[in-house]
Amino acid sequence: MIKPLLASFITLLLFTNAEAQKGGIIYYLTNSGKLVSTKDSADYSMVVSPPDSSIDKTMYVVREYDKNGKVRLVTGSKTNDVNLQYFGRYVAYYPTGRKKSTGTFKEGKLSGSRVEYYPTGKFYNSVNCLPGDRVLYNACMDSLGKTLAENGTGEWIDFDENFTEIIAQGKITNGVRDGTWRERRNDSVTLVSQYKDGKQFASEEIDNKTGKTFSPIDSVPLFPGGMEAFYHFLAKNMRYPAVARENGVQGKVILAFIVEIDGTLTDLHLTRGIGGGCDEEAMRVFKMSPPWVPGKKNGQPVRVAYSVPISFALSQ
Repeated sequence: MIKPLLASFITLLLFTNAEAQKGGIIYYLTNSGKLVSTKDSADYSMVVSPPDSSIDKTMYVVREYDKNGKVRLVTGSKTNDVNLQYFGRYVAYYPTGRKKSTGTFKEGKLSGSRVEYYPTGKFYNSVNCLPGDRVLYNACMDSLGKTLAENGTGEWIDFDENFTEIIAQGKITNGVRDGTWRERRNDSVTLVSQYKDGKQFASEEIDNKTGKTFSPIDSVPLFPGGMEAFYHFLAKNMRYPAVARENGVQGKVILAFIVEIDGTLTDLHLTRGIGGGCDEEAMRVFKMSPPWVPGKKNGQPVRVAYSVPISFALSQ
């Protein structure tokens, strides 16, 4: 898995005169994408060097370093300005120096073949990255080197960032999901889905603590007053973070939560963030939400796992 180090957009933060004289520019960032002014307050740094004329005269060389100075990513970019986007082949590394993954960027997005490795250096999986953040599954092995899937058919497992827990598992056929898949949504909920030819046709959510199923519902939870009232609530309370505004950070933050039978919201957490302070602002405002109208089954309120996208967009 590659999280912050494969961010589509990296924004210029800082460079010193000495480094500028050598043609390199240093960026200091946190894993959430926030720009910081010193190395000590950064989660990682990035150095953008002039194109290597012996390889490609048009491509800047980009290297990311962790807090201990270990290289964690090497790739390229066509520019070194504030809209820098990764481009071309990349190699990501574990802190031990072993390869973590290899693949190709195209305008900041993964494109084509991607290969991942276990921290031990053994092959983990390979996929083909398609437009729209879709993937075509190819091969997968467990940590002992046993083949689970090859040529797009077999069993597939996805681990968390630290390889301590399986977060998704299921069958693949001809490169797409097939049959039953289990996905860990969060500490409280597991999603069990049924697929045919890569398309989901049924799903249910299971409470990890009780083992009980979140039953299919007749009506979904609603913000009191409906969606128009929800948008008014956001517009009234949301403030665009200064850092995000200054650096052009835009996109959708996705928050997930459980609507209890009394309408209160529990287990509020982030499932997708965009950095720049937007994630924290979305969480802050959502914690101010009044109780929702709960979902119902057969006329009775039921617990429902729910998620909402919150958009941050700068006016043109």
